[in-house]
Amino acid sequence: MKSIHMIRICGVLLALSLGLNTLVSAQTGTENQAQLGVVNFPISCSEQAQQKFETGLANLHHMMYEQARPHFEAAAEVDSSCAMAHWGIAMTSFQPLWHPTPPEGLERGKAAVAKARELGVPTEREKEYISAVEAFFTDPEPPRVSPARDHEARVKAWLEAQQELHESYPEDVDAAAFYALAEVCYAMTQFSPHEERDFTRELRAGALIEEYLDNYPEHPGLFHYLLHAYDSPKLAHKAEDVAREYDELAPDAVHARHMPSHIFVRLGHWEETAEWNERSAAAALRDMEDDFHATAHYVHALDYMMYAYLQMDEKEKARETLEKVQEVEDMWAAAFAAYNIAAPQARYYLEQQMWEDAARLEPGKPAVLDWEDFPAAEAIFYYARGLGAARSGNLEQAENERDEIRERVEIMHAADDAYWAYMSEALGKAVEAWILYERGDTDKALTLMSEAADLEDSMDKHPTTPGEVLPVRELYAELLLKEERFEQAKAAFEASLQRTPNRLNALAGLELVESKN
Repeated sequence: MKSIHMIRICGVLLALSLGLNTLVSAQTGTENQAQLGVVNFPISCSEQAQQKFETGLANLHHMMYEQARPHFEAAAEVDSSCAMAHWGIAMTSFQPLWHPTPPEGLERGKAAVAKARELGVPTEREKEYISAVEAFFTDPEPPRVSPARDHEARVKAWLEAQQELHESYPEDVDAAAFYALAEVCYAMTQFSPHEERDFTRELRAGALIEEYLDNYPEHPGLFHYLLHAYDSPKLAHKAEDVAREYDELAPDAVHARHMPSHIFVRLGHWEETAEWNERSAAAALRDMEDDFHATAHYVHALDYMMYAYLQMDEKEKARETLEKVQEVEDMWAAAFAAYNIAAPQARYYLEQQMWEDAARLEPGKPAVLDWEDFPAAEAIFYYARGLGAARSGNLEQAENERDEIRERVEIMHAADDAYWAYMSEALGKAVEAWILYERGDTDKALTLMSEAADLEDSMDKHPTTPGEVLPVRELYAELLLKEERFEQAKAAFEASLQRTPNRLNALAGLELVESKN
């Protein structure tokens, strides 16, 4: 792997080859290089603007969007002619992997693109970068009827523009990195129930990144986007080495401390998942004093910690994590934050089979968000309550919770939020199946639970979550075990472990099944 000094020299040579007016020196970026990774992105701006720009870019590659934007804004302040600073502001105004862009993000991004166009740039490379982000902020024609489909169209346009940029400048590592990210982001818009994924786009993104890693061994985007490309049970082993190196690359980036656990979770490495997210949560807690947006990264880490502690049977640490979630006093209203507040509370009770406590879980707590804006997160509360009520004998409550889930599913279908609608529908079916089972309608219960498991398994987990709150396939295996259908139960537990390796309850169930044979 090349040294940082050599990488910076390569950046200068790249600038020369591209004919830029202002070059980044070997010392440029000292405020970000040591702690956030190494970027060398020559732009036609003053040296002071260049330094602030690269700090913003490094944060951007870590998906620290809100942290990146002030650095791009500072670049625009110190060099009022720096069009690429406004490219950076536009790039922080959408989070393509996470969720559709809200109206304020679209407005800010469009304004930033317009400003960049107004200022103009002297190089074709910079023009193409601006054109690429402009593709995302150009309203689709014809207009899409829902935020989800609008987002899909915008990401596809951005993907095509980033591919053209990469093909025009194959030596440009950032162009390659953003193209790889766009491939992964577009793949995330294509979740569809009962359709097998072949991971074509993720594999293409991963292979592209791997072409650049030897020559750019400390580039934050390459590390980060490779982990997202291989964030699946079938591919995670391909990113394990890179995952272990990520926080050494960027020890000051909260998300860099967390991101490797996406791979560790897929491999069932619970101690490492817990350790990395402990450090991420501590860093986010530190940053929350000055940065409100770090609150979302804090609960994101807590959810992964809860998941890992429960798989290690670390009950006391899980209880302490529950208290931390429930004591959150303020929160950035991001969809992934809503999920990461609801999920660990549900996990705590469901994983430990504390059914009566699960049935008493209070929806919409802590009251730090407008929960009605996040129906997928609300459905998790009702899933815990419904399953807990059914399994503790309160079938009337269980039916009410099932109906609450169905209402949220209708809301999500109306918004064309297909992924979360179908995943929540699977939860509602699971609650209904257990109600049927408690009423003695065993065959119908098993059929419905199998359907629910098939629906959940037909779509991979979303990158905002470490895994399903309580996998329905695992519940199906448990029902089969109760009915002493041991071979079927064994097959169901094994299938669940293929999707979510090394889970404590699934392993215990499989061991019990094998003891019966």
